[in-house]
Amino acid sequence: MVQSGDTLVLSLAELLGGKQVDTGVIDRALAELCSAFDFDGGLIYELDQYNHLHLKERCLRKELPLRGSFPIDAVDAAYRSYLAQETFVWLEGGQKNSAAENALLELFAAQSLVVASVVDETLQIYGLLVFVQQSARPVPPAGTQQLLKTVLSMFGRYIGVRVYQNKLTFAKNSLESILDNTGIDIYVNDFHTHDILYANRSMAAPYGGISQFLGRKCWEVLFPGQNGPCAFCPQQKLIDENGEPTKIYSWDYQRPFDGSWFRVFSAAFRWVDGRLAHVVSSADITDNKRNEALVEYLANYDSLTNLPNRRMLVKECERRIDKTQEGGEGYLLFFDIDGFKKINDTFGHEAGDEFLVQLGQFFSGIPLLHDAIYRNGGDEFIAIIDGDKTEANIRNLASFIHHRFAQPWRLKRGEVFCNVSIGVARYPEDGRTAEELLLKADQAMYKVKKAGGKGVLFGYEL
Repeated sequence: MVQSGDTLVLSLAELLGGKQVDTGVIDRALAELCSAFDFDGGLIYELDQYNHLHLKERCLRKELPLRGSFPIDAVDAAYRSYLAQETFVWLEGGQKNSAAENALLELFAAQSLVVASVVDETLQIYGLLVFVQQSARPVPPAGTQQLLKTVLSMFGRYIGVRVYQNKLTFAKNSLESILDNTGIDIYVNDFHTHDILYANRSMAAPYGGISQFLGRKCWEVLFPGQNGPCAFCPQQKLIDENGEPTKIYSWDYQRPFDGSWFRVFSAAFRWVDGRLAHVVSSADITDNKRNEALVEYLANYDSLTNLPNRRMLVKECERRIDKTQEGGEGYLLFFDIDGFKKINDTFGHEAGDEFLVQLGQFFSGIPLLHDAIYRNGGDEFIAIIDGDKTEANIRNLASFIHHRFAQPWRLKRGEVFCNVSIGVARYPEDGRTAEELLLKADQAMYKVKKAGGKGVLFGYEL
């Protein structure tokens, strides 16, 4: 040894006393230990998340065969437990070693070997300090072993800080990677001050990035120009009477600047420093909303004419009946085309569809029928008229419609002529439900058609 024990301990204590772990410091400490104890080489291995030990630093005083990495299972499980509990082990080749000890000497191609483990609070190994000698040498006296025990403990603690920091960094990066790739936007703010504490990448991207979030009030970022908490903020639904977190609350929200829809989930929880925080996560449901709207449209509208269908008719008729319960009256008009079958037979169903589209446009273009005309199916159309309209108004409307039907309808394949039979039911005397009114208007229309068509008949005239 080139240094006294006290000098070596003081030198390493000064070297390893910094608060930040430095690779340069580790290299110098390795070199000093190799020199002080006349080792051929010093190696530092750290455990990764896949249970492999990787060579991180080395100091070689002569050329040595090196293991860049190996699974921790290469060290016998029972011997790993022993290493985890001992400060260090000194192994010599040619001695009466166990199979596990000989395997360890062979692993590092050494005749003499010192191994110290870096362990966590559960005595799980997550690093190894290895000092190699290629030639056999006697086990040093107790005083030298005690000195080595002291300096390796210091060195192990220093390496342990880095391993712990690496584990924290890995855990943090893994969590952030997960949060950034879930397809869900997330941000956290202080429950009481509303200062933003965290935002994942997908949440921050549309607003200019993470730097636009941290340290600002949530409404300052999400709703520029607003000077206080949002009126719809559900915070009070997230805590009980004692101010403790309760359950998750969810709602749908449409972003004002681009119209995107989000399903939002809010919850109260304790932040890392113990304060009460509010986590808001949201999933983009714009496509879902479009699909819902499409499904709703297909359920309520006729795909050919784009007019509301019978389902919508019954629903709207009941709504209007409810609206006039306290007085007033309304009319339901049933239109059935006279001679429609002849169009299909003469020009084909494509022409028939073209004609139905024109009829839908014609009916919905009449001011009195705008937003009040429905396709009942086939060549049947229904209109609902309420308000202060009289029987005379309805007869004038029927006359206008018949006048139009007296003229030709121009289709791609030629002109067609037809007419329309109209049955009228009046609320409340002809029925107090949608189905009763539809039945009465249908009966009136059928009587007109049976008489030759091109007419109008009211329910009371049956």
